[in-house]
Amino acid sequence: MRLALWKHRLASLLPVMLLLAMAAEAHAQSEEPPCPARSSRARYTVRIDSSPPQAAIVLDDERCILGYTPWEGKVERGQLRVTIKKEGYESAKRNFNVRRTRRTQQVPMAALVKLPDPPKIEVTASADQNAFNAEVWIDGQQQGQIPLVITVPKGRQLVEVRKEGFEAFSQWVEAKEDARVTVNPVLKAIVKEKKGGILVEADVAGAEVYIDGQRHTDLTPTLIAGVSEGPHVIEVRKEPAQPWKQTITVLADQTVKVSAQLQATMKPPGGNVRVLSNVAGARVYLDGIDLGPSPADLKDIAPGEHLIEVKAEGYLPREERVTVNAGSANVLKLDLQPLPDTPVGETALVKVVSPVPEATIFIDGERIGNAPQEKEIAAGEHFVVVTKPGYKKFEDKIEVEVGQVITVTAELSAAGALRVLSTPPGADVLVDGEVLGQTPFNKDDIDVGEHVVTVRALDFYDHEQNVNIEGGQRTIVSARLEAIDTGPTETELMQEQRALSSFGARALPSGRSTIDIAMGYPYFLEGHFTVGATSIGDYAFDAGVLLRTFFSRTEFAIKSRLTLFDEAPFSFGVFAQAGGGSNFVDDSGRNTLFFDAGALASLTAFGTMTVTGRAYLNTWSDRHCPAEDEGTPLDVCGMERYMANKDRVDRLLGSNNFSDLSERESGVRLMTSLVVEVALWQRWSGWLIFEGAPFQDERAAYTDLFSPAMVDEDIGTYLRFGATYKF
Repeated sequence: MRLALWKHRLASLLPVMLLLAMAAEAHAQSEEPPCPARSSRARYTVRIDSSPPQAAIVLDDERCILGYTPWEGKVERGQLRVTIKKEGYESAKRNFNVRRTRRTQQVPMAALVKLPDPPKIEVTASADQNAFNAEVWIDGQQQGQIPLVITVPKGRQLVEVRKEGFEAFSQWVEAKEDARVTVNPVLKAIVKEKKGGILVEADVAGAEVYIDGQRHTDLTPTLIAGVSEGPHVIEVRKEPAQPWKQTITVLADQTVKVSAQLQATMKPPGGNVRVLSNVAGARVYLDGIDLGPSPADLKDIAPGEHLIEVKAEGYLPREERVTVNAGSANVLKLDLQPLPDTPVGETALVKVVSPVPEATIFIDGERIGNAPQEKEIAAGEHFVVVTKPGYKKFEDKIEVEVGQVITVTAELSAAGALRVLSTPPGADVLVDGEVLGQTPFNKDDIDVGEHVVTVRALDFYDHEQNVNIEGGQRTIVSARLEAIDTGPTETELMQEQRALSSFGARALPSGRSTIDIAMGYPYFLEGHFTVGATSIGDYAFDAGVLLRTFFSRTEFAIKSRLTLFDEAPFSFGVFAQAGGGSNFVDDSGRNTLFFDAGALASLTAFGTMTVTGRAYLNTWSDRHCPAEDEGTPLDVCGMERYMANKDRVDRLLGSNNFSDLSERESGVRLMTSLVVEVALWQRWSGWLIFEGAPFQDERAAYTDLFSPAMVDEDIGTYLRFGATYKF
């Protein structure tokens, strides 16, 4: 009978055991462990249920999971105290008195109250397709890319959306429980300022150009590039002409041409020159123009420098440069010398012809007239030059013998003028691949026809243009060079910020800063502020301040770091820091001075971790008690404490005289350290410093005899850890 009863009980428990096993598997991540096997006194059946089901039943006394609702099983008689838990719902407690009965006892139903859902922010691109893949920042921290749903703390949040080529979008939202805030950003493309150009010409060369009252760097003709769209005032000046002014309207990506008329008011009153010569009928030339026989009165000559020549057959020519002033009158006498006698029959005849009419002929620099011409010349070497405006100059060197007749045919090729301007100026000018000069560039004898003009400058894209040179015409090429962007990209700047190190060998770049906070031993609290200073070639330098305390003293110091070698992933440098401190809360007179200097080498991996080894000399000078002239040290240094630890104090200070407590204690230790810095987020890093002074004497200030917060001995091995904020 009993055997049958036990079989019946075992059969009834089997479903319960299977249910418990399934519940345990489904809730393996619960923080409470399952309850151990119940004792043999658990003979009374109870049922525990909840709404919603599948809530964990936790025994308050054993802190373990009895099962999951709905649950039915046997327990001991007496008070049953359980807590019913389910993720996302408030817990419910039930106290139930298990009675002695064979019936199933029902624990009151636990109606669980649902907890509010945490606030969520959803950022979508439904309002603007340009927002896809844009970066989302919430309260200054990057969270991901659109589309994005993120759980945030309750309260006011700043949502920012950033994408290259668009203005940053920002919106404040109020995050509430059981609510999802949707942000649909509309990004505004960054529009570059619309600009055009102004080509300024004048009927006089070399005039000054002003735009909106500001003088332009170049003279006419010139191109003013990068002018904002809209109306502008152009003024052209050249003494003694009256200034010329005009208001023009600049359109985006277009060049406006203006032509200043100054010539009409340019000519000042001229001067007069009377030219005399010892040879009657000698021809007088002014700036190469034949003005008749001498004596000649040259009237109304423009002020300035001029060339006056006197020539006569059988005489050596004479020339002289004169300066003419407005209203002046001068007399110039140029006497001619006869040519050396040329033996009869020792001359040659040269004939100069050209298919281009009206071409001017020069032999050995002497103008002999327009082609065709012939002239007897002495035997030997001579130079023939033929010119005409709108054509390339013809030059030829000939060698003639006595009695020889030679004909020179001057094939003049049509030519035009080329002027090249650029922004910025000083760019190289290449015509058909040949470097001819720099902007502003002028050349008056360019062969007519098609040519390729290239304007080239360092750090700018080449400007290449096909031009057609026409004879006697001036062609102007205006080039606005586009700079090559060689600076770091936004991604590179973010990578640089993420890899910033406060303790490595690589100093902070100029414009970057870090703030460090830390805890550890022997300094319980400390803070650093470091700023990138400058870089010169391969060297970089930063500086900062630090504040730290071990309660008996609070120290302040300035520090600096110099990078000597930086070739990723390795870097090497030196550092130094100097400062001091005191106890500001009592009259113990304790103070310290210190100076640290040493070298450091770093290895940076993946732009996220920097491992640094340091070795440096730690020089310090401590005062543990006031100086004797400041009062009796017994009152503040504790004679009883000294006497109780006399041997140890004597060993730490290296003296057996109590009066030495009022003297300074100084020392030097070689410190070695290992620093590990890990970039946790874009702006935050965590770090750990493990350092020590192996096989060296203790520092008295680091013991509890002189600093009560310290341990009884200076262990010589120290640890600090902290966080870095990078910006």
